[in-house]
Amino acid sequence: MRKGIIFVAAAILSACTGEVDDLPLTETDATPAGIIGGTIDEGDPAVAMLRISRGDFSSICTASVIAPKVLLTAAHCVTRGKSDGGTVTAFFGTDAGSEEGTWVNVVETHYDPEYDPANKQAGHDVAVAILEEPVAIQPLPYNRAPMTEDRVGEPVRLIGFGDDHEIWGFGGVKQHVSTIVNTVTPTLLGLGDRDHHTCVGDSGGPALMDVNGVPTIVGVTSFGSVQAPSICTDGWDSRVDISLDFIDQFVNAP
Repeated sequence: MRKGIIFVAAAILSACTGEVDDLPLTETDATPAGIIGGTIDEGDPAVAMLRISRGDFSSICTASVIAPKVLLTAAHCVTRGKSDGGTVTAFFGTDAGSEEGTWVNVVETHYDPEYDPANKQAGHDVAVAILEEPVAIQPLPYNRAPMTEDRVGEPVRLIGFGDDHEIWGFGGVKQHVSTIVNTVTPTLLGLGDRDHHTCVGDSGGPALMDVNGVPTIVGVTSFGSVQAPSICTDGWDSRVDISLDFIDQFVNAP
């Protein structure tokens, strides 16, 4: 989920992209993995991988199609120092290391102005990536109803292109896992248990719940905790329902 990354006992970290400068320890001290307890996801065409490249370095995140040219992802994936001055491309498919699938250029990224990188618990870790050309993929709906504590215990499915040492910072394989909502705060969703949650490279990926019979994005993978030796132990998502004003302006743009 994450995110971001793995490393000091009980540390809170950006779920993120797996960039070395995001890690409390060096890359060789971490043993990142993709979705914990997940399996390869050959469906969900609306879930894409983002590759953020600057110079000789690349990192990855996950994103979801919410309009023909708009992807929903995490703010920490595209803030200054991640995508500024570099290039961002989106991969649609299952395995970014294979010859199957489609790459589309991203021409703009924007993140929720209420996002505070120094306070992940405040939520709003939400961003959009604007594609160079529309994709013929059915967009995923995103939740508009306030999430409440009565959703705790309900099923949720997490999807991401979690990284591993074989493809660190380059690509990923789409995985998913079914689990439950364990916590709802005014800004965040705590999802999964120790054996079922997100990890490195899953940042920005969707948490899907059934809303009126339709799989709907309720959260965007944001950050998580780790325990020595470099094991992802949980995952937290930013609630999308508190960022509707930001998201809607891009989805509704002419």
